[in-house]
Amino acid sequence: MTAPGTEDLRQLLAVWPDDDDPSGGWRLRGLDQPHPADRVFGGLQLAQAVSCAAATAPEAHVPIGLQADFLAGVPVTGGSSWRVDDLGTSPGTSARRADLLDDGRSAFTCVVRLGRVRENLPGYSEVRPRQCPPPDDLVGLPERYGEDERVPPWWSRPRPVDFRHVETPAYTAPVSPAVTELTMWWRTPDPMDDPVLVASCLAYVADMSVLEPAFRRLGSARHLPGSRILSMSHSMVFHALPRLDGWMQMDCRVDVMSHGRALGVAEIFTAGGEHVATVSQLGLIKTG
Repeated sequence: MTAPGTEDLRQLLAVWPDDDDPSGGWRLRGLDQPHPADRVFGGLQLAQAVSCAAATAPEAHVPIGLQADFLAGVPVTGGSSWRVDDLGTSPGTSARRADLLDDGRSAFTCVVRLGRVRENLPGYSEVRPRQCPPPDDLVGLPERYGEDERVPPWWSRPRPVDFRHVETPAYTAPVSPAVTELTMWWRTPDPMDDPVLVASCLAYVADMSVLEPAFRRLGSARHLPGSRILSMSHSMVFHALPRLDGWMQMDCRVDVMSHGRALGVAEIFTAGGEHVATVSQLGLIKTG
């Protein structure tokens, strides 16, 4: 099966104007994707929220960070309807709230902060990527699970990004040792250099596997009958928006869980070690 190409990914991340909003905000529309079939993928919601915010903010402003809440499952209908409100705009920064609507009510809400890139201001990062095997030594999920009926299509078929686990994922059976930190490599089909598209793509990928270490730590498996991840909230800070022209490394860890609520943190780097983004996700974990 052929993997979706760059244009497929660009179309997924894009939004376009819809009818005017009588309340004074903006209305936009986007596409959704057929997998997972029971709800719109959370990463797509995050990505389109970034696109919505950038489409309604000053052109010089690029995404800086976001804070999102998943309020209800969003049914897969073939398209998405967004309402965007201006929470504040100044020469240096702007903020937008993007709500994904289901039958007129918000099922997902995301505040996106944008701003000018200020090269004259200081910065540093002491965060370093984990030492791990290179992606060319690893296999993707379709190669691991393409013929395994226990794994849903979204995880076993070619995806819009090539996604490779360093450690064997706990998908169909428990895996030892019971660690709380895992690493994945990913890359887009072709290079991307537009800052908004880069931010949207980072947000899209950031929801894929942040909480997976919880299943490893619990001695369970993600795709056992009854197992589930339900995203509750998601935050992200964009430290840099580099050209996506190669492999990216995502280090994920889940160090704490309380009453099934797992807090996951991920750091994203270029293959050269540049620190690109920090992700935090709260989700409800159910095990089979």
